Amino acid sequence: MRGGRWWWVLVLLGMGWLGMAVSAEPDPEAVRRLMEKYEREAAEEAAKPAPTVDYDHEAWKAAAECGTAACFRAYLEDYPKGRYAKMARARLESESESRPTAAEHPKMPSRPAQTLLADRYRDNGDGTVTDVQTKLQWMRCSLGQTWRAGTCVGEAKKHAWQAALGAAKAMNRQEGYAGYRNWRVPTIEELKTLVYCSSGQPKTWNDTGETCKGDNLERPTLYQPAFPNTPGLWYWSSSIHGDLLDYVSNVSFVDGHVYADNKVSGNHVRLVRGGQ
Repeated sequence: MRGGRWWWVLVLLGMGWLGMAVSAEPDPEAVRRLMEKYEREAAEEAAKPAPTVDYDHEAWKAAAECGTAACFRAYLEDYPKGRYAKMARARLESESESRPTAAEHPKMPSRPAQTLLADRYRDNGDGTVTDVQTKLQWMRCSLGQTWRAGTCVGEAKKHAWQAALGAAKAMNRQEGYAGYRNWRVPTIEELKTLVYCSSGQPKTWNDTGETCKGDNLERPTLYQPAFPNTPGLWYWSSSIHGDLLDYVSNVSFVDGHVYADNKVSGNHVRLVRGGQ
């Protein structure tokens, strides 16, 4: 029995020591060392280089999503020794083997140019219109679409900015379009001239870069009879956005405003010729 009592005494003493340890004040030196450790870790994390954009990979990703020979050629033009160059050349060889002959894919005759749309766009009868004010000639369809039976059919493709520039160059190197081989991505000043505010606010032909306003606003905010089946989304220009070298000015045809987007983003493209 006496041994049992001593055991309980030891247990009670141990509980007392534990309580003292829990209620004791923290060691200032230990706290200081811990704070120094956290500060060192934070400084090391801040000193790490920021992650960089893999432009080669992003350009290949955009070309693969586009899937056309023009996009693969655009990738090779920008990255002839890129990691995906062999794959791009293989895709081009595959495209050339499966391309239909002229007899299999005859060219449709053009309609006579005579219609003037909204007193602004002259219908050239070949899938293009000419702006009688700016004298710019525009493709009626976005890249990825085809002009057929008076409208744009198919899906408008999104491109990274470099891929968009390359697609225009590739088209010019091949057959061109509507008999011309000098198509290009428009400047931001040119692209803004397409904005059409059906409300008339701030102006009907809204080249200000400001948002179209008013009730019952028709979207997309461009003259749809001239540019049918246009996605009400963002379109690339060729203009770098101010001092932001990795950003390009765009127009949102959701509401007509100008904004900036990173070059690796995917946006739609409408090509133009003339001007400049």
